[in-house]
Amino acid sequence: MKKRKIRYDRILLPILIIFIIIFGISSCHKTEETKFQTKAIHTTTDFLKNALKPVGQTLYIYGGGWNEAQTGSGTEALTLGLSKEWKTFYASQDSTYNYENYMYEIHNGLDCSGYVGWAIYNTLETKSNHGNGYVLKAEEMTKTFANMKLGTYSDSILDAKPGDIVSMANAHVYIVLGVCEDGSLLIVHSSPPGVKISGTHDLSGNSNSQAVEYAKKIMETYYPDWYNRYPDCTVDSSFTQPNNVSLFHWNSKTLKDTDQLHTMSVNQIIQTLFQ
Repeated sequence: MKKRKIRYDRILLPILIIFIIIFGISSCHKTEETKFQTKAIHTTTDFLKNALKPVGQTLYIYGGGWNEAQTGSGTEALTLGLSKEWKTFYASQDSTYNYENYMYEIHNGLDCSGYVGWAIYNTLETKSNHGNGYVLKAEEMTKTFANMKLGTYSDSILDAKPGDIVSMANAHVYIVLGVCEDGSLLIVHSSPPGVKISGTHDLSGNSNSQAVEYAKKIMETYYPDWYNRYPDCTVDSSFTQPNNVSLFHWNSKTLKDTDQLHTMSVNQIIQTLFQ
């Protein structure tokens, strides 16, 4: 009786096909799992902590943060982290610093919109030199970011919450850190002489507001060298005038308020940001 010859090629081929299918399914599952695990969750706390990094060591430079043509984000506003040139330039100056003597020396510091654009980039992006960045004309930021579906637009300063961006019609922009009981806002912004924390007037128009007192305490405690040079922590009444301001509020898909800053008192917010 003749022995049947085993055709190994017929056996191995189906096994190979099954192995490829199983391996392919496994690889796809791992890829999707990795994507899910590495997807960044951006928070309001992250944004405000990033916004505080240049405070006390970055001077105001008109055009700082913009490109050479002044049409959008420059090198610094497309870079993760602080520029060493900001601190070096700050160290070369003193209490007599006048930004008008250094107009458009764009690598030495930040102007208001360059600063806000840098803070947003350092929160939402994960690598340098990616995309076009977030530097825009100060008065256009709130509407433009809302149009980009990053959040919503409001023309009422009474809606302000921590992390909100406020554009002013007279070409300035700032970030809200907290809302005080008297209605004054604790803010962070780049305004001559540089990136600092300030307080607005209260709802009654008083300049000696709770926010100003908080700003003084923070700058004196955490940024003593800056405070010794530039102790003024007040801003004028235009910062909260209804016809002069518009507000951008992040949606939860862009920034999650994981730490519930929106429900915290200013004292609690300060503890969270500076702990």
